Amino acid sequence: MQQIQYIETNQLQESSMNPRKEFDMEGIEELAESIKQVGILQPIIARLNTSVQKYDIPTFEVICGSRRLSAAVIADLKEVPVIVRDLSDEEAFDLMITENLQRKDVSPLEEALAFQSLINKGKYDYNSLSDRFGKSVTYIRQRVKLNDLIYNFGQLLQQDIITVSHAFEISKLESVYQMEIFNTDFEDRKQYWSCPTVKNLKQMIEKRFTLKLSEAQFNLEDLSLNSKAGSCTICPKNTSSNLLLFPDAPESGLCLDRDCFKKKSDIHFEREMNRIQEEQPEIILGIPSYIYNEEEKQVESLKNRGVPVVEMSWSNGFQKVFAPEPPEQPKREDFDSVEEFNDALYDYESELEEYNENLEDYNKKVSKGNLRKVFMTAGTDKGKILEYEITGTGKSNKAEDGEVGKQKQIIELQAKDNRNAELAFEKTYLEVKELLSNNVYSNIERELTPIEWRAVYIVLLDSIGFVPLREELNPNTNGFIASKRKAEIVSKLDINQINRLFRAFLQKNLNTSTPNYQISEANSLIQIAAEYYPDEVKEIELKHQGVYLNRKEKINSKIEELQK
Repeated sequence: MQQIQYIETNQLQESSMNPRKEFDMEGIEELAESIKQVGILQPIIARLNTSVQKYDIPTFEVICGSRRLSAAVIADLKEVPVIVRDLSDEEAFDLMITENLQRKDVSPLEEALAFQSLINKGKYDYNSLSDRFGKSVTYIRQRVKLNDLIYNFGQLLQQDIITVSHAFEISKLESVYQMEIFNTDFEDRKQYWSCPTVKNLKQMIEKRFTLKLSEAQFNLEDLSLNSKAGSCTICPKNTSSNLLLFPDAPESGLCLDRDCFKKKSDIHFEREMNRIQEEQPEIILGIPSYIYNEEEKQVESLKNRGVPVVEMSWSNGFQKVFAPEPPEQPKREDFDSVEEFNDALYDYESELEEYNENLEDYNKKVSKGNLRKVFMTAGTDKGKILEYEITGTGKSNKAEDGEVGKQKQIIELQAKDNRNAELAFEKTYLEVKELLSNNVYSNIERELTPIEWRAVYIVLLDSIGFVPLREELNPNTNGFIASKRKAEIVSKLDINQINRLFRAFLQKNLNTSTPNYQISEANSLIQIAAEYYPDEVKEIELKHQGVYLNRKEKINSKIEELQK
């Protein structure tokens, strides 16, 4: 049994390691009154503080019992009961956090801070914390997430104006969005019953602050859209990346970062619009009939840049067309009775008949060349390629033999000619590709020809991401290079640009999030860096090797103990 000592309060000091920085003064004063009546029932735990000494008087660092010490001072106690233990920093910190977590009155935010502190020390992860404290992994994760709450909501939680469930939903948002929702929906809430329910809060957050990734126009894995944010599929702000925190989110995921989503959408839109103008001039750049406010300004900006946008309206001679979609055939196992299944089958046959009629009508329009692809530059369909039928009913289509009618016919004929040329090229390409495959082109051993080297540069150019070299080779295009310009660009590369091209390719393709699995790639990246930045790489290696050796020493020590 450990001996209890009575130590003067002025010899005891708060530990700088204690993550708990705020205390409930009202609660401490109540504890002080209790101490006056019955004294301190549970001794304080401390260790000798060798870094601070007052004259020849030893001082002690409080590990467990900071509230008791504060209350004892208020109660004018000169001495308090203390158990002095010989503890390392790691042992002291672990005991301090554990004591905090085992208190009956521990608050959710204190739990959050305590769990995070243990994780930061590197001794625990979510699973080991779950085992240690008898809480589920989900519980631990949700508590840790509360550390992302802004101060304003932390105060509401402490005052019991919002619940832990409210706080958890809010903590999923970026701090700027949390502040926005606080200012609009919580700033004047003084009582818990005036707050929205958790269900209503979740619906409000989803509507105002999340975006469905399934509806994104851009490629979710395109790193060049925002190199800092990276791929959407593994982004921590994608709800599908953490189903423990977002169990109700759709499988495709919701984006929690509106600004990043908008940035990616805008960059993709500009690139796609540039690509279409360069490579597919037969596609119309369209705008809807009615646009307002900010979209009006954006369309005006496009016009000022010389972008030939066309209003896609009935009065202008266009009607939106949708390719018919086949109905889903019912399955017997989805129905409780044969009667219900037969009813569904009857409806399906009727819908299938209607679908076939619509498909026939649609195919007629396609064969007659009445449909045009339209890239929408504004409105709810911005960034999408839709199909429109040329109706001939617009104000400017009064007579096909008029000047406007002739111009439209010329455009249609030119479009057909372009398509015929495309088909000829596609078929040539497919047959030549088969020729190379049949003759095992990849087994040819002689040196690469200049044409082959040019092909290598074209492939590399498409595989380096959006590095400064791309902008240099094709200025004022945000790094976008139209496919048909690549051959011309690589034919003018000098030796320095070729070297940069290869290095950009290496840097991008040696980039891995799993270096221990792609170890050859990871080692190659380190070796390349060591050639050009030897001092910096050496410093990095020494830093991490030092951490590893310290940990290895502890592990070896524990293994030796177990082997005794």
